[in-house]
Amino acid sequence: MAYGGAQTEIYSEVLAQVCLAFSIVNGKEMTPGDLNKDTIHTLKSYVITQSNANLSNKKFIEDLIEFGNHPISKGFTWVDGQGKAMLEVKKKFKLNRSYKIYNDKLYGNTPSNMNPYSAFLKAKTGAKTDKWNPADMWVMNREGIKALHEMNRKIRGRSKVSLGYANQFLADEFSNRNIIPVSLKKPQKTPHIDIVNSNEYVTRLSLDKTRNPTIEYTTGNKDVKINFTIETVQLPKGTKASTARRNPNNINGKVVKGSEKHIRIKYHVDNKKVELEYTQSGYSSQAAAKMGNLGAANFQNIINKTSKQGVHKLNDIQKKYSDIDIKTNPWFNGKQLGVVKARKEEMKLEPHYLKLADYVRDIWEAIDGSAPDFKSDMKGELNKASGLWSKARAGELGVAVGSISNEKIKRRVIQNLFEAAASISYVTGLNKEEQAMEQLLEPSQRQVSFNAGVYVKVY
Repeated sequence: MAYGGAQTEIYSEVLAQVCLAFSIVNGKEMTPGDLNKDTIHTLKSYVITQSNANLSNKKFIEDLIEFGNHPISKGFTWVDGQGKAMLEVKKKFKLNRSYKIYNDKLYGNTPSNMNPYSAFLKAKTGAKTDKWNPADMWVMNREGIKALHEMNRKIRGRSKVSLGYANQFLADEFSNRNIIPVSLKKPQKTPHIDIVNSNEYVTRLSLDKTRNPTIEYTTGNKDVKINFTIETVQLPKGTKASTARRNPNNINGKVVKGSEKHIRIKYHVDNKKVELEYTQSGYSSQAAAKMGNLGAANFQNIINKTSKQGVHKLNDIQKKYSDIDIKTNPWFNGKQLGVVKARKEEMKLEPHYLKLADYVRDIWEAIDGSAPDFKSDMKGELNKASGLWSKARAGELGVAVGSISNEKIKRRVIQNLFEAAASISYVTGLNKEEQAMEQLLEPSQRQVSFNAGVYVKVY
């Protein structure tokens, strides 16, 4: 049976809840032989789900078991993957039978005593709840549930609370292992666990540890890739992660063994988003799913309000192409020539092929120092005007980031894009040290729209 996105989401989440409960009770991973009606019945008191995922419903249980035995890859089923991953969660956080596992879909956008998003909703940041905390399940013990009730009771009569209050409450309860928000990604044969936004760890980013160029703009595709390397650093006691991210050049602490990952932000052609991928060209993939995304309005806002040095370089190119509806503001021309999805507008774009090719060639030279031979190297989609239209959009992003000459400022722009896509924080601008590096440009002061709450990413 083929499963749609919504079905996969609900079944995989509830299956993870069941697998975690099984590991808590039995101290081992759940396997296909353990996934049956009788076992699920014994775990119901630990697994709290929404009405359309009722573990007392015979049909839902049958469907859940069928999904659990469905292969992710040859010889590797969903229950294999979630069983392994949830055992690691159980062991890492020393979970015992005092914990219950709540599905995130129990909570809406209305504050209530049991809603872990109540304080965030009252902070009125304008951001969606899943950007503040992308947890798919909330693992809470008695102390955590009591603390959550008490915190929500305190803020019940307030029209607004500070986001810092919401984050500090969650950070404290997480540090005491009373409330553990868990964000689930498609499981792999070897599970990984990252702690995000606690004051125990921070992600450090670098641009010089990968074999790939920072801006990868190549033939054979319509995208652009922004490559970088991250590693997890265990912070000294008393150092907040938000402080460390503000001053990335001064992050000190012990690097977590095996945490280095070569990853990228990749432009998605049709959706005009950037997607965070835990892979790079020539390296093995470290995750089976995308790890976050960011829409065009947001990636432009972050770049514009952090450093426009690369944008100015792009604008110099764009001024030559106003005759094919290339604008300098906004610099990302997502509706050039009235087109939204280029692959559906080939006839409309074909008359502009030569001029589009010139524009892409200029972009290529700005990114790479030279451009390919279009006659011999441009194959497949890039032989079409629609392909060049899309490659131009990717290239605009590439120049806006890649043409920043100062490496520390370029790293800051990429860090801000990464943190927003990864639901870590939404930040624009530069710290004081970086502002002093901006030459001939008005420096942008660092502004934190919000820091996300702490959560555990399992993939």
